This record gives sequence, C-alpha cells and structure tokens, in this order.
Amino acid sequence: MSLSSRRVTLPAVMPITLQKWVIKVYSEDDTSRALEVPSDITARDVCQLLILKNHYIDDHSWTLFEQLTHTGLGRAIEDHELVMEVQSNWVMEEENKLYFRKNYAKYEFFKNPLSFFPDHMISFPSETDAAVNHSGILQMFLSSSTYPEIHGYLHAKEQGKKSWKKLYFLLRRSGLYFSTKGTSKEPRHLQFFCEFSNSDMYMSLTGKKIFGAPTNYGFCFKVQAYYSDTY
Repeated sequence: MSLSSRRVTLPAVMPITLQKWVIKVYSEDDTSRALEVPSDITARDVCQLLILKNHYIDDHSWTLFEQLTHTGLGRAIEDHELVMEVQSNWVMEEENKLYFRKNYAKYEFFKNPLSFFPDHMISFPSETDAAVNHSGILQMFLSSSTYPEIHGYLHAKEQGKKSWKKLYFLLRRSGLYFSTKGTSKEPRHLQFFCEFSNSDMYMSLTGKKIFGAPTNYGFCFKVQAYYSDTY
C-alpha cells in the first residue's frame, strides 16, 4: 500500500473550558447581586462586569473589597488578584463578603507617592540624593536595587496576646521590623515582625471594640494562619 493511500486519524483537540462559579457581591446599601464567573476571573474583571451591568461610569475608582465580618477587617482586593483564590482562604463558618464600591485613593500612591511619606518618616540610601522628586521615589519603590526605609512608631500586638506595645518600626524591602531598644537601627536591636511575600494587609475601623486597641484605625497582616496587628 502506498503512503498516499493511507488514512491517518488524529485525536480530536478538545477546547479548554474553565469551571464556572457563582459569587455574591454586595453594594454599599447591602443589596447583593449573584454573578456566574470563570474560575480565573480577576478583581478588575469583576469590577468591569459590574460597571457594565449597572451602567456605571468607569472613572477608575471602582474597587472590589474583601470584608471579614467576624473580625471587622477589610481590604481592597488588588486588580490582578484571582477572586476565587481570595474566597478559597475563607472559613466556611464565617460570613465574609465581597463589596463593590468606589475607592478614590485606589491609584493615589502612583499619582502622588510623596504625600504618603512625610520627611521625618523616610530615609533614603546613602548614595541617593535626599531631594527625590515625584517620579524618583516611585521608581525607587519599583526598583529591585534601591529602596527607601520607612520608620515611625506604631502600637502592635501579636496574635494570642492581650497587651499592646508602642514600638519603633522600620519598613524595609525584606519586611517589617521593630527595635527592641528605643529608635536604634542596629541589627542586634531589630526584631523581625512580618514579611509580605505571603501576606495580605487588612484595615480595621473597629479596633478598640474588637481588639482592645489604643485607637480605632489600624491595619493587620494576615500571614497564613495567624494575624499580627498594628495601630
């Protein structure tokens, strides 16, 4: 039999189909809307979908928020995050929610980074000119070689402890540290507090009531299975 007369049958190529999920998203008035979405949908995609369905004007401030109701903690979900991954970290017994609302400061850090760091709270590398402009400081934060150090006082409490301590903190690329001796930055006086490669930062407006914090406003790092609080 000649090669030209042979018939070759190739296996059919099946299209990749993503699993569909139903998520519930709340508005400011606590009304909710159910959406059927693919498993790889991002927070920005959900916002765009809701903007279209509600005929809203896209002014780049619409944001998807995660609300942990049992602790009073919440955070803005970043545009690139997968919504299903966020929900996969929720405990079944907790009534956590997704909220869709405006956040006018969503991209403010990229527009005006200098306003976030008063002069007395920021230290630049020795080789860097102290007079850093708007674009300069932003490039430093995005750079892998240079990074400014942010420092100042915070009240902090570790998970499982009741007391709050006022400590001098330093934010570096490698993580958040506090000094065990006043404002000393010597390596022997710095104790590691938290790193960010596997952490999410949540905000709290009910710190006094729920956590016995010295102020209502604060933030919390959720690292795997525990929390570290700062106010």
